[in-house]
Amino acid sequence: MSQSEENDTGDLVRALRRGDGTAFTKLVQRHQARIYNLAYNYVKDEEEAKDLTQDIFITVHRTLGSLRDEDKFSAWLYQLALNHCRNRYKRLQRRGFFRSRSLDDPDSPLHLTSGETPEGLLGQQDQDQLVRKAIASLSEAEKEVILLRDIEGMSYDEIGTILEIPLGTVKSKLNRARLALKERLEKVLE
Repeated sequence: MSQSEENDTGDLVRALRRGDGTAFTKLVQRHQARIYNLAYNYVKDEEEAKDLTQDIFITVHRTLGSLRDEDKFSAWLYQLALNHCRNRYKRLQRRGFFRSRSLDDPDSPLHLTSGETPEGLLGQQDQDQLVRKAIASLSEAEKEVILLRDIEGMSYDEIGTILEIPLGTVKSKLNRARLALKERLEKVLE
C-alpha cells in the first residue's frame, strides 16, 4: 500500500473514532479483497474464507480502540488477520476439514471456459493443488511470509511491519521458505 493510501486509511480510522459511520464501510471496502485473499490462501475454501474475513472485520470494529497509531492501521489489520487465520486453520484442521475433495463433489470448483479442455483444466487444478498443499505443509512462519510476499505481493517493509521483524529477517525467512517450498515440490514431482 502506498504512503498516500496509508495516510488516507489513517484519516478514515480517525474519522471512525470520531463517530463517522461511513468510515468503517470505506475501510472494509479498501481492505476486504486483500484480507479475503489472505484468508482464502490460509483455509483454501471460499465459504470459510468469507466467514473468516467477516469475523476479522467484526474484530477490527470491536478492537479498534487498541490501535495506538492510526497511520499503522494496515499493519495492525494484517497482524489481527494472521492471528484469526492461524486460529481458524488450527480449528478446521482438528475437525478434519482439509481432507481432499472428490471430483464428484458438487462443490468442487470445476468450471470450463471457452478454449479449455477438461484434461487441461484438471492438469492445472492438480498443479495448483500440489502447490497449495506444499505451501500448507510449510511451517507457520514460512507459510505466512510466502503468502504475504508471493501471494499478496507485499513489500519487504510491509511484511516486516506486520510480522514485527527486521527487514533482513524478512528476506532470510522468505529465502528459507522458498527453498523449503521448492524442496517439497521437487519431492512430489519426482
